[in-house]
Amino acid sequence: MGKVALTKVQKTSTFRKMAMGTWKTAKDPSVYGLVEIDLHPTLEKIKEYEIRHKVKITPAHLVGCAVAKCMTSRPEINGMIRFGRLYQRDHVALFYQVNIPGSGHDRIKKANLAGAVLHNAENMSLAQIAQELARKSELVKTDKDEEIKKGMNTVKFIPWQLMGPYLDLVSFLLYGLNLDLSFLGIPKDPFGSVMITNVGGMGIDIAWAPLCPYTRVPLLITVGAIAQKPWVVDGEVKVRPILPLGITLDHRFIDGVHASQMAKEFKEFFAHPEKYFFNH
Repeated sequence: MGKVALTKVQKTSTFRKMAMGTWKTAKDPSVYGLVEIDLHPTLEKIKEYEIRHKVKITPAHLVGCAVAKCMTSRPEINGMIRFGRLYQRDHVALFYQVNIPGSGHDRIKKANLAGAVLHNAENMSLAQIAQELARKSELVKTDKDEEIKKGMNTVKFIPWQLMGPYLDLVSFLLYGLNLDLSFLGIPKDPFGSVMITNVGGMGIDIAWAPLCPYTRVPLLITVGAIAQKPWVVDGEVKVRPILPLGITLDHRFIDGVHASQMAKEFKEFFAHPEKYFFNH
């Protein structure tokens, strides 16, 4: 048998380069789960809230608000691992992945994933989360976020073979030693308490994201596409808009009890949105 025919890819995105330096083997503490949410009660009341606050609310905003409430009531799951020990955060920070589409002949090379972090999310209303995310996302998409631009420019000059050691070193300095790396274009706490990705907006029904070791984030949530499904309501089968959430957690930090409690709280929040989401 001959050799496998392969062609080296010359043009790729900065995100792809970082991904190659992030994951090596399938040896990690990831646990995956699926939570399905009945959006009917929320969708019934969301329009009035949007008009009152002059803001567009998406499922990703609702999920961010819900997880901030969960982490506030259970602070033991809001933290990270440093030097083999568990550390709790004082505040909740939501990291939203932002898709930067490419254009023209270099659309693949220019396309990237970046992020926007909302700090002190436990003190933000649903409208404030939506407004602040819109503001930060616009800066990222229009290449006006100077910190992200500087950080991406630094990555461009790192050789492929050194990408993994570079990311590990940055993580160690940033989170292990708690140093200020702003001179490298890396902001303080750039990944937050939890990562949220809206895969439904990209036409994907549901997905599960892998843990990124250098981020030290123990919880990832992918927001899938809303679909009309048969659902049991008060003993009767009805058609309801169902939102699937793909959950990935670090089993060293979050266990099954935490996960089940969070799932119950999420369903309670969405069952009574006027109490938990639309009360401001």
